[in-house]
Amino acid sequence: MPSRELPCVRAFLLSVLAIFLVAQPARTLGVNDPEAVPKTGSLRNSILILVTRSPGDPWAASEVEGMLRFFQGQVPPLLPGIEYMDWRNGMGEAQEKRLADYFAEKYAGGKMRVVIAQGAQAVPFLIKYRDRIFPSAQGVFCGVNRAEKETPAWLTGVLEANDAPGTFQLARMLQPDLRRFVVLENATNSGRGAQQTILEAGAAEAPGIRIELLKTENAQEIFAAVESLSADAAVLLTRRQHARQFLVELRERCPVPIYGLRAPVHLPGILGGSLLSGEEHGAAAAEIALRLFRGERADAIPAVANPASRFVVQYDQMVRFGFPLSALPEGTEVLGRPPGILAEHGRMMLIAGSLLLVLLGAVVSLAWILRQKRASARALDHSLSALNATFDSISDGVLVVDLRGRVTNSNERFLEMWGIPRDLQDHFRDEILLRHALQHLKDPAAFIARVKSLYAHPGECSSDLVEFTDGRVFERDSRPQREADTIVGRVWSFRDISQRIAAEREKHHFVEVLAQSQKMEAIGTLAGGIAHDFNNILTGVIGYAELARARLPAKHPSAVDLGDVLSAGERARDLVRRILTFSRKHKPEKHAVSLKPVIGEVLKLLRATIPASIEIHADFQEAADCVLADAAQIHQAVLNLATNAVHAMAGGPGTLNVRLENISGGPLLAREDAHLSAGEWVRVSVSDTGHGMDPVTVRRIFEPFYTTKQPGEGTGLGLAVVHGIVTAHGGVVTVASAPGKGSTFHLCFPLAPTPAVASAASAGPSAATPRGRGEHILVVEDETIVADVARSFLTALGYRTTICLSPEHALEKLHTDPSRYALVLTDLSMPRMTGLDLIRRIHETDTRIPCVLCTGFVVSASTEREATQLGVSDVITKPYSRNDLGLALDRALHAKQAD
Repeated sequence: MPSRELPCVRAFLLSVLAIFLVAQPARTLGVNDPEAVPKTGSLRNSILILVTRSPGDPWAASEVEGMLRFFQGQVPPLLPGIEYMDWRNGMGEAQEKRLADYFAEKYAGGKMRVVIAQGAQAVPFLIKYRDRIFPSAQGVFCGVNRAEKETPAWLTGVLEANDAPGTFQLARMLQPDLRRFVVLENATNSGRGAQQTILEAGAAEAPGIRIELLKTENAQEIFAAVESLSADAAVLLTRRQHARQFLVELRERCPVPIYGLRAPVHLPGILGGSLLSGEEHGAAAAEIALRLFRGERADAIPAVANPASRFVVQYDQMVRFGFPLSALPEGTEVLGRPPGILAEHGRMMLIAGSLLLVLLGAVVSLAWILRQKRASARALDHSLSALNATFDSISDGVLVVDLRGRVTNSNERFLEMWGIPRDLQDHFRDEILLRHALQHLKDPAAFIARVKSLYAHPGECSSDLVEFTDGRVFERDSRPQREADTIVGRVWSFRDISQRIAAEREKHHFVEVLAQSQKMEAIGTLAGGIAHDFNNILTGVIGYAELARARLPAKHPSAVDLGDVLSAGERARDLVRRILTFSRKHKPEKHAVSLKPVIGEVLKLLRATIPASIEIHADFQEAADCVLADAAQIHQAVLNLATNAVHAMAGGPGTLNVRLENISGGPLLAREDAHLSAGEWVRVSVSDTGHGMDPVTVRRIFEPFYTTKQPGEGTGLGLAVVHGIVTAHGGVVTVASAPGKGSTFHLCFPLAPTPAVASAASAGPSAATPRGRGEHILVVEDETIVADVARSFLTALGYRTTICLSPEHALEKLHTDPSRYALVLTDLSMPRMTGLDLIRRIHETDTRIPCVLCTGFVVSASTEREATQLGVSDVITKPYSRNDLGLALDRALHAKQAD
């Protein structure tokens, strides 16, 4: 025998030996001789299988085989005992008693813990004689299709369940033209039961198929009946006990497919079916027996149905009747299918394939080697060509020189960047290039010094910037060229970074503009917060002064003093409004306004008040000048700028230029402010010929209370108010100034459509303050002074009031008696809960009560929209007068009555 076959032979022998050793315990368990079962380590005195019939019964044998396989699969394997009762039909009571005496004598004194009763006779036998033969043992039944009428508590098990409807379904799938389904009957009436289950489960879905019951007395009658069947029929075999030869002959004589219900007893004579497996049935019973053996009680384990049937067919019968395997349900087991060519000749095909792959690999390797040799020269040429193309296509200029300064290579970008003339491109040295370059450099001496230093130190790397007289900037990098760790020359590279430098400068400019914008935003927020708190104080001052003056006679000396207090309060209120204008917390009343008349009025006013040494030049271009604005605020902004310009010219001589024009947004204007990148704008420019400002002053001019004037000459709010007015109108303020060159301020407003001419409303006398009729007002205000003023005003106007110093207190009042109050007057800014949040909570329970919001400023457009959505009747601004409060409440209450 060749040596290479020895491993195969050795593996074959080991496999045979392993199969023999595994099968040996199962073979010994099939013997009923006590001497054949191991006495030590076995479970013969613990688990017993009691079989109704003899070992020759195919169904009983399959169930016992399933039990043994299950027990052998445990770790360690279990070895139960087996007793075959060899029960015959017609066995009398005397023979049954002799069998019981035999078992009682054989197992006397034993400790049998679990007994498995297999078959219709073993189960009642165990129930009848258990207390005598196997006292205290628990039982498991199997091989029966129904439980006993009175099952004792110590007995449980597994019931058989034939799947006749499933087999009928398989026949319909394989035989679409099926019209007769013949069920073979026998003395046990199993056929009649199968017919009934088919009719109950599936016959309604196939009304064209007749379910027939064929009851025969002997084999000849069966053969005669099936031989006469037509091709549109099928046979269902239900009998359990048949000789194998009978089933084979029945299959050969029957011209139509035969289906069955059980495996393996029906397999020799059928095409297939939804088969109940005897081995799986026995394994299920063995599993319950193991649970009882391990300590569980039978009355805690309910009897279960048999494990599910599965579809099984025989390949030769499928071929016989021409049924395709594709017609089978998914998961069907096909028995006897011939192995494919790969399974039958797999080893030889593997060897042949391996040899073929080796030969193919050798051929491919030889071809690859030959091809590599032929392609080496072409690859080298291609690499050089690609290198040269890459060298010339890169965006950096590259120059390569040897140690003596001779140029060995350069790319097209280098020649283009340095503007090398054509007459120098073929034969030139680096000193020639140097002389050509020095005439274009901003600092040629520094460049020469760096070049000499690099030649003096060949191994040094260097990088710096090269600036040209025309504004270009190159980033230079110089490194030594090495071959086998030997320096043979130097590589110079130049990158044009002029655009990057310009972009960085522009970015720096934008960063400064953004920082200035953020700074002004922060200052505005701070100023707005201070103004809001100051409004609460002014509300108390003006309110108490107004109340006190109302209690005094008109000619009382203190009435005059209180009038002065109110005048001072009004001036303070105007100051706060200017601060709110700067911080964009004051909402201007915008209308479509033409700027030419507004600016004309400002210049007319100035001409009458400024020295004659200062000239005023106005340049109003013939263009659209309509913007959406508050005319009074635009007037104030231009007047403030003109006044500052007059102060900057120190009484003259000088010139004040005011220009009005249209501009279109674009990149150039965006450098001054990003908002000017697009759109149509109206620009008002105010220029002077004064002393101008340095950059530090320009960055601070819009800060509140910042001024360069002497004490008493200004408050520092003029330009801050200008900034606030323009920004509140969606505009942009820019300034250009330098010391000694004057200043120019640009006010840019979005262009608006020209409005239709509207008639001016005639001013009439102010109406009297409306009074209340005893309505109850709930006032929610966290400032005590403001709350007291509101109560005094409301009491004087004829209202009843309840004061709550917190929103939570107000909610409690409304929850206690919601119908008591006619209106809620609440502050907007309060701790823990804003006025809008309070109104939202109120409307969750009562949407009918009107609400009036009181605030020092309208925080944002979104807040105003939210107030409108919540149904706020009116909004009044602090500090308010009694008349303001009376009008707001009257409007809200009348709106409620209208609803």
